[in-house]
Amino acid sequence: MWKDFESALPYVDRDYFLGMGEILLPQGWTEDDGYAELFMAQDYVREEAEMLWKDIKRWFGKWVQSICWREEYNKKKLMLDDKARFITFNYTPFLETQYGISAENILYIHGKRADTKHPPIIGHDGRDTFDEWYNTASNRSRRHYKGKHSMLPEVEMMTGSVEEFFSLSEKPVERILFENKEFIEDLYDVKHIYVLGHSLGNVDLPYFRAINNINDYPKELHWYVSYYSKSEKLSLEHIMRTHIIDKSANLNMITLDGLQRGM
Repeated sequence: MWKDFESALPYVDRDYFLGMGEILLPQGWTEDDGYAELFMAQDYVREEAEMLWKDIKRWFGKWVQSICWREEYNKKKLMLDDKARFITFNYTPFLETQYGISAENILYIHGKRADTKHPPIIGHDGRDTFDEWYNTASNRSRRHYKGKHSMLPEVEMMTGSVEEFFSLSEKPVERILFENKEFIEDLYDVKHIYVLGHSLGNVDLPYFRAINNINDYPKELHWYVSYYSKSEKLSLEHIMRTHIIDKSANLNMITLDGLQRGM
């Protein structure tokens, strides 16, 4: 599941970065020793963390570029209102190229492939995985911390670089909402909202809450959420009712088959 890919991002192994930095640390370091090795460890770990994140984004970008529309997909096209407004999460221009939707009616909320000004955005939801790691980490790795994110002062430059990866890979949801405030606020009068093919992962829930909260009559909204399996239907319905919509709002669980043209 797509949501599992993004939720996995904050679980990068701290031991991997710490192990690389340790190679450069002097044995039995004291304040009487020089700081050259500490700065080298800091810079090395930071460079590795930044390189890893750049590689993830680069290979992700390559994958996005490889997505294509095949002729057999035409028989599975959905019936979409070309006058509606769309927020798309999948980076491709298929709403424009295959459905004829005007670009003015589409918000590519996480960027669009081949758009150098708005490249694809990925990231996790800011979940803190430190305690999970610390409780199972080896003593060799734990010795650089006091626990609860508190780092030993003598190696704080290195461990700070380790932790930097987790902030680098966090999706800037609040910034994205601010940058697209005008489009989202213009949805104040919608009465029907279709959520098609979205897994409602934690990282994207703030967008749906913003759409719900900006509406003039959120209690009267009609939501239509697509699902693929019975278990997913139950899960998505629970997420919608617990985290997004008002209790009195109308929620309809649908399948994409029912929206396909010719049916």
